[in-house]
Amino acid sequence: MDMTEEPAHEQMERHATLTDELADLDAERDAVAASVQDRLADAVSEAIAEAGTNVGSLGQSKDGKRFRFEARLDRAALVAAVTEALPDGFVVSHVNEDGTLSVDWTGDSTTPSKREHGAILKAIIAEETETDSDGFIESVPSHDRVLARAVELGIDEGDAADRLSRLATLDVVDITDEGVYPDENFSRY
Repeated sequence: MDMTEEPAHEQMERHATLTDELADLDAERDAVAASVQDRLADAVSEAIAEAGTNVGSLGQSKDGKRFRFEARLDRAALVAAVTEALPDGFVVSHVNEDGTLSVDWTGDSTTPSKREHGAILKAIIAEETETDSDGFIESVPSHDRVLARAVELGIDEGDAADRLSRLATLDVVDITDEGVYPDENFSRY
Protein backbone atom coordinates (compact mmCIF):
# COMPACT_ATOMS: atom_id res chain seq x y z
CA MET A 1 0.00 0.00 0.00
CA ASP A 2 1.24 3.47 -0.97
CA MET A 3 1.60 5.89 2.00
CA THR A 4 -0.86 8.28 0.39
CA GLU A 5 -3.45 5.49 0.48
CA GLU A 6 -2.80 4.75 4.16
CA PRO A 7 -5.30 6.44 6.51
CA ALA A 8 -3.95 9.55 8.25
CA HIS A 9 -4.43 8.11 11.74
CA GLU A 10 -2.31 5.06 10.78
CA GLN A 11 0.36 7.37 9.37
CA MET A 12 0.37 9.29 12.65
CA GLU A 13 0.64 6.07 14.65
CA ARG A 14 3.59 5.04 12.47
CA HIS A 15 5.09 8.52 12.93
CA ALA A 16 4.78 8.20 16.71
CA THR A 17 6.39 4.75 16.63
CA LEU A 18 9.31 6.03 14.51
CA THR A 19 9.73 9.03 16.80
CA ASP A 20 9.95 6.72 19.82
CA GLU A 21 12.47 4.49 18.02
CA LEU A 22 14.60 7.52 17.12
CA ALA A 23 14.52 8.73 20.72
CA ASP A 24 15.66 5.28 21.89
CA LEU A 25 18.45 5.27 19.30
CA ASP A 26 19.52 8.78 20.32
CA ALA A 27 19.75 7.68 23.95
CA GLU A 28 21.72 4.55 23.00
CA ARG A 29 24.07 6.61 20.76
CA ASP A 30 24.67 9.09 23.59
CA ALA A 31 25.38 6.27 26.07
CA VAL A 32 27.88 4.65 23.68
CA ALA A 33 29.57 8.01 23.03
CA ALA A 34 29.81 8.69 26.78
CA SER A 35 31.39 5.26 27.33
CA VAL A 36 33.93 5.87 24.55
CA GLN A 37 34.70 9.30 25.96
CA ASP A 38 35.35 7.81 29.40
CA ARG A 39 37.67 5.19 27.90
CA LEU A 40 39.55 7.84 25.92
CA ALA A 41 39.89 10.03 29.02
CA ASP A 42 41.34 7.04 30.88
CA ALA A 43 43.84 6.40 28.05
CA VAL A 44 44.85 10.06 27.96
CA SER A 45 45.15 10.17 31.77
CA GLU A 46 47.35 7.07 31.83
CA ALA A 47 49.64 8.52 29.16
CA ILE A 48 49.91 11.83 30.95
CA ALA A 49 50.34 10.29 34.41
CA GLU A 50 53.86 9.30 33.42
CA ALA A 51 54.66 12.97 32.85
CA GLY A 52 52.88 14.19 35.98
CA THR A 53 50.03 16.09 34.35
CA ASN A 54 46.27 15.89 34.74
CA VAL A 55 43.63 15.76 32.05
CA GLY A 56 40.02 16.89 32.13
CA SER A 57 37.23 15.99 29.76
CA LEU A 58 35.63 19.00 28.06
CA GLY A 59 32.94 17.27 26.04
CA GLN A 60 32.18 15.76 22.68
CA SER A 61 30.78 16.83 19.33
CA LYS A 62 27.10 16.40 18.62
CA ASP A 63 27.82 13.53 16.24
CA GLY A 64 29.81 11.73 18.95
CA LYS A 65 32.94 11.30 16.82
CA ARG A 66 35.16 13.98 18.33
CA PHE A 67 36.06 14.23 22.01
CA ARG A 68 37.81 17.15 23.76
CA PHE A 69 40.14 17.09 26.75
CA GLU A 70 42.28 19.56 28.66
CA ALA A 71 45.92 18.85 29.52
CA ARG A 72 49.04 20.75 30.52
CA LEU A 73 52.31 19.38 29.13
CA ASP A 74 54.86 19.85 26.36
CA ARG A 75 52.50 19.45 23.42
CA ALA A 76 54.84 17.29 21.38
CA ALA A 77 55.53 14.94 24.30
CA LEU A 78 51.83 14.91 25.10
CA VAL A 79 50.88 13.91 21.55
CA ALA A 80 53.55 11.21 21.48
CA ALA A 81 52.47 9.78 24.85
CA VAL A 82 48.77 9.90 24.06
CA THR A 83 49.33 8.41 20.61
CA GLU A 84 50.82 5.36 22.27
CA ALA A 85 47.97 5.04 24.76
CA LEU A 86 44.92 5.57 22.54
CA PRO A 87 42.86 2.59 21.41
CA ASP A 88 43.24 1.56 17.77
CA GLY A 89 41.38 3.80 15.36
CA PHE A 90 41.82 7.01 17.40
CA VAL A 91 44.38 9.74 16.75
CA VAL A 92 45.28 13.07 18.33
CA SER A 93 44.20 15.67 15.81
CA HIS A 94 45.17 18.84 17.62
CA VAL A 95 46.56 20.33 20.83
CA ASN A 96 45.61 23.97 21.25
CA GLU A 97 47.37 26.84 23.02
CA ASP A 98 44.97 26.54 25.94
CA GLY A 99 45.81 22.87 26.46
CA THR A 100 42.65 21.45 24.92
CA LEU A 101 43.24 18.21 23.12
CA SER A 102 41.13 16.82 20.27
CA VAL A 103 41.03 13.10 19.59
CA ASP A 104 39.40 11.89 16.37
CA TRP A 105 38.03 8.54 15.34
CA THR A 106 39.70 7.67 12.03
CA GLY A 107 36.95 5.33 10.95
CA ASP A 108 39.45 2.48 10.72
CA SER A 109 40.15 -0.41 13.06
CA THR A 110 43.79 0.72 13.22
CA THR A 111 45.27 4.19 13.21
CA PRO A 112 47.44 4.96 10.18
CA SER A 113 50.96 5.81 11.34
CA LYS A 114 51.00 8.81 8.99
CA ARG A 115 48.14 10.38 10.98
CA GLU A 116 49.99 9.73 14.24
CA HIS A 117 53.24 11.13 12.87
CA GLY A 118 51.50 14.19 11.44
CA ALA A 119 49.93 14.97 14.79
CA ILE A 120 53.29 14.71 16.55
CA LEU A 121 55.03 16.88 13.93
CA LYS A 122 52.33 19.55 14.21
CA ALA A 123 52.68 19.51 17.98
CA ILE A 124 56.45 19.97 17.69
CA ILE A 125 55.97 22.95 15.39
CA ALA A 126 53.26 24.47 17.61
CA GLU A 127 55.34 23.95 20.75
CA GLU A 128 58.44 25.58 19.28
CA THR A 129 56.80 28.45 17.40
CA GLU A 130 57.08 31.68 19.35
CA THR A 131 54.69 34.58 18.85
CA ASP A 132 54.59 38.13 20.17
CA SER A 133 51.73 39.67 22.14
CA ASP A 134 49.92 40.51 18.89
CA GLY A 135 50.09 36.91 17.69
CA PHE A 136 52.75 37.54 15.05
CA ILE A 137 55.35 34.81 14.64
CA GLU A 138 58.75 35.72 16.06
CA SER A 139 60.55 32.41 15.57
CA VAL A 140 59.93 28.89 14.31
CA PRO A 141 61.86 25.63 14.59
CA SER A 142 64.29 24.72 11.84
CA HIS A 143 63.59 21.77 9.57
CA ASP A 144 66.43 19.87 11.27
CA ARG A 145 65.07 20.70 14.74
CA VAL A 146 61.61 19.37 13.86
CA LEU A 147 63.13 16.12 12.58
CA ALA A 148 65.47 15.78 15.59
CA ARG A 149 62.58 16.30 18.03
CA ALA A 150 60.47 13.76 16.11
CA VAL A 151 63.27 11.21 16.48
CA GLU A 152 63.41 11.99 20.24
CA LEU A 153 59.71 11.17 20.38
CA GLY A 154 60.11 7.83 18.62
CA ILE A 155 59.48 8.55 14.93
CA ASP A 156 61.95 7.25 12.35
CA GLU A 157 63.74 10.23 10.76
CA GLY A 158 62.84 9.16 7.22
CA ASP A 159 59.18 8.74 8.15
CA ALA A 160 59.19 12.14 9.84
CA ALA A 161 60.77 13.80 6.80
CA ASP A 162 58.23 12.15 4.48
CA ARG A 163 55.28 13.22 6.64
CA LEU A 164 56.61 16.75 7.05
CA SER A 165 56.89 17.00 3.27
CA ARG A 166 53.31 15.76 2.93
CA LEU A 167 52.11 18.34 5.48
CA ALA A 168 53.75 21.01 3.31
CA THR A 169 51.93 19.68 0.24
CA LEU A 170 48.64 19.93 2.16
CA ASP A 171 49.43 23.56 3.15
CA VAL A 172 49.53 22.55 6.80
CA VAL A 173 53.12 23.81 7.13
CA ASP A 174 55.42 25.99 5.05
CA ILE A 175 59.04 24.87 4.93
CA THR A 176 61.54 27.67 4.22
CA ASP A 177 65.25 28.23 4.76
CA GLU A 178 64.34 30.04 8.00
CA GLY A 179 62.32 27.16 9.42
CA VAL A 180 58.97 25.37 9.47
CA TYR A 181 55.97 27.70 9.75
CA PRO A 182 52.34 26.88 10.47
CA ASP A 183 50.45 27.41 7.18
CA GLU A 184 46.83 28.15 6.29
CA ASN A 185 45.52 24.64 7.10
CA PHE A 186 47.58 24.14 10.26
CA SER A 187 44.66 24.06 12.67
CA ARG A 188 42.46 21.92 10.40
CA TYR A 189 44.53 18.74 10.53
